Amino acid sequence: MTVKFGTTLPQREFGNDVTAIKDFALGVEALGLSYLRVADQVIMPGRGGFHEPLMLLSFLSAVTRRLELVPSVLVAPSRETTLVAQQIAVLDLLSEGRIRLGLGLGGNVREYQAMGREMVRRGERLEEQIGLMRSLWEDPAAELFDRSESIGRESVSPKAKGRSIPVWLGLSVEPPVRALERVGELADGWFAMCDHHSFAIFHDIVLEAAAACGRSPDQVGAECEISLLQFSSNKLVTELKRWSELGVSHVSLSTLGLKGSSQDHLNLLAKAAPLLSKDFSLK
Repeated sequence: MTVKFGTTLPQREFGNDVTAIKDFALGVEALGLSYLRVADQVIMPGRGGFHEPLMLLSFLSAVTRRLELVPSVLVAPSRETTLVAQQIAVLDLLSEGRIRLGLGLGGNVREYQAMGREMVRRGERLEEQIGLMRSLWEDPAAELFDRSESIGRESVSPKAKGRSIPVWLGLSVEPPVRALERVGELADGWFAMCDHHSFAIFHDIVLEAAAACGRSPDQVGAECEISLLQFSSNKLVTELKRWSELGVSHVSLSTLGLKGSSQDHLNLLAKAAPLLSKDFSLK
């Protein structure tokens, strides 16, 4: 399996420095990495939130040409489904098919309250949202509901053309079995926040759920994250080989927490790049 490598935009580190955000994205693309992740958190007590990810990715889609753009993860149950479906479809159009949509449940009660949503049934709501969004992207019309009452079949524009927009799910460090099964049943992949041992156990549950739905293992990707802080070539190669053996399809190389300029972050990624091209494949 060819492993794809990417990174996460250091939003807290760059703050409102638009030049740093732009330079980082262009630098990541120049290094040959495959994708750029952008986090979502509207409300974070005491620290403020991140920049709104879909607006930010719209900007990044205009300044990059090749990078896959990944909101990871959008807290979907706190948002209005039909609007998110249209926003993602437009973003995929503007980026010429470079969106991989990451969705998650979130865990911030105040954020849900600020968005006018309740956290109850958020897992079930996420499942419903995935089905509705795919229908809105791909079908001539989709059945829409106001609470439990149908308001008829409607459509959004544009439609996803030539491909199905990938939907990945973000999970907690110790996800419940139902969350893992949800990945295997509904998603194109998942973002792992666990160690090697836990990943092997969790991914087996994901693949068992996929098989029960008639899906093959290669239809469900998995992504891990490796911090580049305290960089060591030998340590990185060991980590990459271990994760590759466990079957991940994507590896995010993180510079989060590094104090410095956008160029400092890019310099750290540049140290890793030769190791990736030597031991794996950059795509």
